[in-house]
Amino acid sequence: MIDDQLFYKFSTIIYKKIGLFLPLKKKYLLYTRLTGRLRSLGLNNFENYYELISRDKTELAKLYNLLTTNVTHFFREKHHFKYLEEKVLPGFVNKRDKRISAWSAGCSTGEEAYSLAITLAQFFQNEDWDIEVLATDINTEVLSIASKAIYPYQKIKNIPYELLCRYFMLGKGNNEGFFKVKREIRELIQVKQLNLNHKDYKMTVSFDFIFCRNVFIYFTRETRGKILNNFYDYLKDDGYLFLGHADAVQLTDKWRQVGNTTFRKAR
Repeated sequence: MIDDQLFYKFSTIIYKKIGLFLPLKKKYLLYTRLTGRLRSLGLNNFENYYELISRDKTELAKLYNLLTTNVTHFFREKHHFKYLEEKVLPGFVNKRDKRISAWSAGCSTGEEAYSLAITLAQFFQNEDWDIEVLATDINTEVLSIASKAIYPYQKIKNIPYELLCRYFMLGKGNNEGFFKVKREIRELIQVKQLNLNHKDYKMTVSFDFIFCRNVFIYFTRETRGKILNNFYDYLKDDGYLFLGHADAVQLTDKWRQVGNTTFRKAR
């Protein structure tokens, strides 16, 4: 078992590196997530594992993967995509600059990013628009799935039939029985590892939309504030921020709410 003192050592390094806050009541969660990893490494105790992550960045990344829960599906929280289609995207139709950019921050296995790309491609079909969607996450294992864009039937079964036929194809060979996002959508997505808690990440573009849904549940209030300030800086003045229903975020007066967990810059 992990005693309280060792747990605080783990929680401190995790918080310093990624901003993920683990209160003492999460000690059993840490224990259950790490038990199998220690067994596979042939380690006898959790102290040895702490010493390993203290010097091995690769193993520290694996620890992050073990601790983050990745629950997502296509077109999750449908009201956001409906808001995009009905309230936001019509305002883009007559823009001279046929370019649109979005960021799925905390993209997990990619369903959110591909849902966003499909929504944009479907709305602007038959028009010459430059669509770019950045999909980021700290978890390297889920990013591997997002990059491949191959999903089992359980993941795609609730996608409308028209969209499924248009933007997915049946897998072949080892992927038989799976569904793969078609190239025309995959080419709109850039998958990248990114730690939202780092201060030094740089974006080369400003975004029309930022989706960061049910990610803030992992962070302290202070970390949430820093991330929101970054979102403010990287969002276009007329852009939109979409948060999750589980995100207990205290927004400052820099933001104004325009829809269900949907926000814009106030100034």
